[in-house]
Amino acid sequence: MGRRDPPPLADEAFFMPSDLNFWVQTLLNCLGLGSLLLIIAIGLNIIYGINRVINLAHGSLYALGAYFGFTLVEQGLNFFLALLISPLLVMGVGLVIERTVINPIRKRPMLYSLVLTYGVMVFLDGMMKYVWGVQPRFIATPPFLSQTIHLGLIPYPFYRLFLLVATVVTMIALMYLLGRTKLGISMRAASNFPEMVSVLGINMNLIHIVVFALGCILAGIGGVLAGPLLTVYPMMGNEMLITCFVVLVIGGLGSLRGSVISALLVGFVQTLGYIFITDYAMVVVYVMMAVILSLMPRGILGEGKFE
Repeated sequence: MGRRDPPPLADEAFFMPSDLNFWVQTLLNCLGLGSLLLIIAIGLNIIYGINRVINLAHGSLYALGAYFGFTLVEQGLNFFLALLISPLLVMGVGLVIERTVINPIRKRPMLYSLVLTYGVMVFLDGMMKYVWGVQPRFIATPPFLSQTIHLGLIPYPFYRLFLLVATVVTMIALMYLLGRTKLGISMRAASNFPEMVSVLGINMNLIHIVVFALGCILAGIGGVLAGPLLTVYPMMGNEMLITCFVVLVIGGLGSLRGSVISALLVGFVQTLGYIFITDYAMVVVYVMMAVILSLMPRGILGEGKFE
């Protein structure tokens, strides 16, 4: 992923690997990177799990969320308002994509959606280059989020703790939506029993729209949250998309619980890779994926069932 120097979510202070502080900070950094991966990957997984669409433009929507957040903050808007508004703007772009590109070919083989969403990805990347240029940017955060706090004797950036809290709140809201609301129950039923849902008179077209909108909102949230930590530039979404696919494959396509486990696992391995073997961090992640898939070809919790 595009990043500041040192690598994303790595420690500012130097500790020897034998130092307990080093390992505590490393664990927190693993959770931070895993949380960011989870928010983005789970949006992609929801779209696949219910709509059966692999959206290759998802990474570009994540980058667009980061750029929207950057622009709003640069124009003087409060960071927290930008965190609310940017995902809605990304959702608007996503709905245009869903209605004009994905919906007309919904009943065709998945290859059609792969090719078309790849085209959308290229188009969005080009538009971001045209509007914002290629120079790296960062989202400014409120002063109190930029402070360093002390967890016992361990100094740690407050914003990274905020990232963890934001992820937990987002996941609780998502689980409540899917498990406790009529709309969420209909979405889960539409994934596992689409024919039965249609017979019961539930508007499947509306379900597809809501699901795609939800996935875009999660991508937008991830983009804004990543902006203060990672470099905002047009191709950032493509790099994140690759990592998110690794998360999905390891956890099991369509499995939300698998995504949680996989995102934290990938975050842990990738963070340690950045610390100890910086140039080969992603190689270690891919090796881990190969080993897991050789033992569990359908992922940790298996493919298909949306839960």
